[in-house]
Amino acid sequence: MKNLSLLNDNAKNCLGSCRIEPIDKDYAQNLVPNLCLPFNSAFYMPEAVNIHPQRYLETLFLACNNLVEELCSSGFGVKELCLHKKSVTTLLELSGEYDAVVICLGAKADLLPELSRRLPLRTCRGVIAHLQLPQNIREEIPDHSPSILSDAWLAIHGPRDLHMGSTWEWKSRNYSPVVSKEEAHKALEELLPKASAILPSMKDWTFAGAKAGIRAMPPLTLNGSLPLLGCVDDLVGKCQTCKYWLFGGLGSRGLLYHGWLGKLVAQAVVSCREDLIPVELTSWRKLKQEAHK
Repeated sequence: MKNLSLLNDNAKNCLGSCRIEPIDKDYAQNLVPNLCLPFNSAFYMPEAVNIHPQRYLETLFLACNNLVEELCSSGFGVKELCLHKKSVTTLLELSGEYDAVVICLGAKADLLPELSRRLPLRTCRGVIAHLQLPQNIREEIPDHSPSILSDAWLAIHGPRDLHMGSTWEWKSRNYSPVVSKEEAHKALEELLPKASAILPSMKDWTFAGAKAGIRAMPPLTLNGSLPLLGCVDDLVGKCQTCKYWLFGGLGSRGLLYHGWLGKLVAQAVVSCREDLIPVELTSWRKLKQEAHK
């Protein structure tokens, strides 16, 4: 009940551009028929949308490129945005080629030799399942129904199509997006009871595939689990011709954090001033140093 009170307080103080509305069982079931609410209460975000990560990133790059072109045509000098695809095995391969390098590889940052086992990241593999409603079942989800966040989340893509997630396998080093039959079966056994508890009709949906990914979870601190930002020249080697910066540990909150923190990191990189980043996001290095004492 303490968490429910906290959520109610958040709803009252939400931003105008990100409305959160407390709703009761009748209102919720008008949105999603037969939805079960344990406390006869839920929170509805009318403007919430599902995001496809790959398409979002491609569109974000396109938006940045359009901004560069607008600045050039407005008399702000010649500017250029380029996307280079290059495989590297060490960060030192980039030395001398760039003024600055921002490392944002998620859990794979630990695969770089300069950073291997030197970042306080906790890896966690998650599996999501793709489910579809068979044609012989009539109880489909209404068009434009909101997605659902509970013990299991349901990303609804249409009346007969959704994704369900997600599992949490801590300390996993399996970076493959491919999910075996055994892993998929285990994920369904874990997730379906949770999803059915809030939407009983989930028992009628059939499995259509699964994918997996690795979360790069930051350490737990007194301020919560906060991303890891800052200059890492001391880890890479101080005698380099460019500066190296880390942007990681976003965990499962990358969509929430990336815009704001990306702006902070960009400002710090351009001005060569790490102090522009909140100290709570750079203090992870002190914690790492203390752990090795």
